[in-house]
Amino acid sequence: MKSSDIFGIVVRSVGLIVVIYSFWEILGGVDNFLENLLASNSEDTTFTFPYFLFGVPAFVFGAMCFFLADWIVKTTYRE
Repeated sequence: MKSSDIFGIVVRSVGLIVVIYSFWEILGGVDNFLENLLASNSEDTTFTFPYFLFGVPAFVFGAMCFFLADWIVKTTYRE
């Protein structure tokens, strides 16, 4: 196994971990939004924007790392 193959596995693994983290953040934002929507006391609501602020860009970055790993490896290890 060459070093470029190992680097490709690492890039795909990082992409998968970041996508899982982003789903966690996005689902937390949806859950928090629904809780605030159903809350009877409007003073006790929290702000849901940070969940989406970190979740959506993390999903894009993770998907790019996962699906463009071959391109990243080719630009890093020129043969």
